[in-house]
Amino acid sequence: MPTESATLVDDAPMTPAALNEMVARDFEDYSACHVTEATTTHLTMEADGTRLRTRPGGTISGPDQAALVDLAAFLLINARLGRPTPMALTSSLQISYLSRPRPGRLRTHAKMAKFGKSLCVVLAELRDSAGTLAATATVTYSVPPAAHRSDPRSEDDTTGGTAE
Repeated sequence: MPTESATLVDDAPMTPAALNEMVARDFEDYSACHVTEATTTHLTMEADGTRLRTRPGGTISGPDQAALVDLAAFLLINARLGRPTPMALTSSLQISYLSRPRPGRLRTHAKMAKFGKSLCVVLAELRDSAGTLAATATVTYSVPPAAHRSDPRSEDDTTGGTAE
């Protein structure tokens, strides 16, 4: 049985189109989300906030904000790996809510902080349609064990450190 690993498959990441297909296929609850940019180190995702849950007073709910940054982190890790990796699992999500985003276009920008053999750390920002910073988050993902091959690209090239 093959194992998934935190090893970049190709030099190219999954494309935004491939990531959007994965969202449509595997994450029906997130049909309001659309990846607009994806590289091996950054991802930008937009969401139609009018299709998300709101709290009294008309602001996007905290759980939906957390779900957006979590999804962006997951998609960035998949983009970096170059293939869908459904067993990459959230192990930690720390979020700070800074302002109250109203329904409208929301933009999540995710940046790879660490890409290790078993753990990946992503920094994310959520902004409202006016560009106001609504939330920041640090998301840690546990990635399935490495396959029986070595790849020097599995070293963390964003901070100069080595992979775990």
